[in-house]
Amino acid sequence: MAHYKDEYPLSYVRLDDDLPQNRKSRPLSSAEQQAVLESTIFWGSSWTLEFISCLMSLIFLAAIIVVLYMYDGKPMPDWPYGITLNALVSVLSTVMKAAMVFIITEALSQLKWSWFSKGNKLSDLALLDAASRGPAGAFIALFRFVPRHLVTFGCLVLVIAAATDPFVQQVMGIKERSVQAPGKSSIQICDSNEYNDWDEGAGPGMNKVPLSTLGAIYSGIFQEQTPNKKNTLMDCATGNCTFTPYQTLGFCSRCANITSSLKKKKQAGMVSYMSAYNYTLPNGFYFHTASNMNYLMNATSNKPLIELDTKDLAVILNFTAISSDGYGMTPVSATECALYYCVDTYKAAVTGGKFTESITSNVATSNASSTGLALKNIAITPETCYFNGSRLNTTSSPNCTYTVNWLSLLSMSNSLSPLLKGTGSRFVSNRPSWSSDTAEALYGYYGNYTEINSVFESLASSLSIHARSKVCHAAKNGTAWTTQSYVQVRWLWMILPCALVVLSMGFLVVVVFHTRKQFIWKSSPLALLFSDLRVDGEGNFKRDPTLKGMEDTSRKMDVWLESSADGPRLKAVASRS
Repeated sequence: MAHYKDEYPLSYVRLDDDLPQNRKSRPLSSAEQQAVLESTIFWGSSWTLEFISCLMSLIFLAAIIVVLYMYDGKPMPDWPYGITLNALVSVLSTVMKAAMVFIITEALSQLKWSWFSKGNKLSDLALLDAASRGPAGAFIALFRFVPRHLVTFGCLVLVIAAATDPFVQQVMGIKERSVQAPGKSSIQICDSNEYNDWDEGAGPGMNKVPLSTLGAIYSGIFQEQTPNKKNTLMDCATGNCTFTPYQTLGFCSRCANITSSLKKKKQAGMVSYMSAYNYTLPNGFYFHTASNMNYLMNATSNKPLIELDTKDLAVILNFTAISSDGYGMTPVSATECALYYCVDTYKAAVTGGKFTESITSNVATSNASSTGLALKNIAITPETCYFNGSRLNTTSSPNCTYTVNWLSLLSMSNSLSPLLKGTGSRFVSNRPSWSSDTAEALYGYYGNYTEINSVFESLASSLSIHARSKVCHAAKNGTAWTTQSYVQVRWLWMILPCALVVLSMGFLVVVVFHTRKQFIWKSSPLALLFSDLRVDGEGNFKRDPTLKGMEDTSRKMDVWLESSADGPRLKAVASRS
C-alpha cells in the first residue's frame, strides 16, 4: 500500500499479491457484470432460509390461532408440570417473531449493498448494518432514510415487530362465569300429597297438634318469624343455587283494621269524671273501659268476620280484638284476622350462601265450608299451577290439588283458639295484668292493628317453616352453580401480529425482486473482506485509526459498489457535499 504525507488511498488486496505502487484493475462492463450474474447464481436460490422462515412464521402464527380457537370460551387447561396456556402461546409467539425478524433483517442487510449500487455515503454502511441487527438500529435509521425507500419500510416493520409479544399476550383474557356444578341443591316443600299433622286429644273432636307443631305456634307468637329465617329449608352445596318456580302448601294470614265498625256508648257513673264506655262490634264482641280504669285489650277467636272476605279459603280460625293503647280514655282500636291454609308460589335463589325466597302468588280456592268444620278433607287449588318447574295450562291435574286432612285442620283450630283468647288491664299501680302470656304477646306495645298483624304474619311463617321442614317430606331440586375461570380470546389484538407476518413476507418478496440482478450477500461480512476499496480523484483523507476518525472520513466519501474481473469492488470519491 502506498503512503502519502497527508492522504492515502484505501485498498484491499490478497496477501499473496505483490504490492505495486499503482495497482489498477479493469472494472467489468455492464454487459460483463450481467453475464457474470446470470452464469453464477440464480437470484432466488440464495433466499432459501428466508423462505423457510416465512413458512415457519406462518405455521407458528396458525398454531397460535388454532390454540386460541380451541380454548376460547373454555376453562383454563390443567396441564402437567405446571405448564400454562400463556406459556405455550408465549413460546409460539417467540418462534414466530424470531422467524419474522430474521426475514426482515436479512432483507435489510441485502438492501445495504443495493444502497451503494448508485453511490452513497460510506457512513451509511454502518447505519444500515446497525438497522439490520435489531429494532434499536432500525429506529435510528428511520430518521435517516426517506419514506419512499425500501429501507424505511423494512425498518418500520422491524420496529413495530417489537410489540408482537405484548399484543399476543393481550389476546387472552381470563374471565369468570357461573357453571353448573355437581352437588346437592334442594328446598324442602309440602307437595300435593295429603297433609297430616294431628294428634289425639282428651276426647272425640278434641284433637290437638303434636308438641313439635305446638312449639312452632309458640315460636310464631313469641318470636318474630320472617321469610328470611328459612335457611334451614335449603341445601346448597356450592353456596350458589337457582330454582325454577315452585309451589308449596303453607299457612297464610289476613288482618283488617275494623275500628270504624266500633259502636261507642257512654255509661254515666256515680261521679261525672268517672264515666264508663262500652265499645261493641256488629258481631257482638265488646270492650269496656272507664276514665278511672286502664283496660288494655279483649281478644277472642271464631267470631264472625266483619270486613275480611274468606270465601273459598281453608280457614283455620278467625280472631277479633279490641284494644286501648294507654291509660284512661285513650283511643280504642279494633282488629280482625284470619289464619288459613294456602298454596304459595315462590321464586328462590342462593347467592354467596345467602338464601332468598319471595312469594309471587298465593291466590287459591278450596272446598272448605264457610259455615263450620266439615268432616272431609280440604282440597286447595292454586290459580296458577307449577309442576317440575313448568307452568301447567290446567289446574285439573292431581299435581295441582293440595289436600289437607280434616283432622289436621281440627287439631290446629283446637290448639290455637285458647291461645288467642284473653284480656289485659292495668288496674293496680299501673302494673299490667294479662289473662295469658299469649294475650300479652298479641298486644305488643300498643295493641293496634300493626302489632296484631305482625304477630299473625310471624305465626303463619313459623307454621309454614315447620310444616315444610318437619311435617312434609318433599323437596324441590334446583341447580348448583360454581364460579369457573375461562379463556376469553380478544381477536382484535391478533390484527397486528397477523399484519406483521404478512408485511414481512411481502417485504421479502419485494426485496428479492428488487435485488434480482445483484449478488446476494445479505449480512455476510465476507463481501467486505473480499472487496477492494479504490479511491478515485483527489481526496484529503487524514490518517486516523480511531472509530470516530474513520466515521468522520466515511462521511466525506461517496461509494459505488461495482464488480470487477477480480471480484466486488468499492469505488470511493470525495464527497461534494
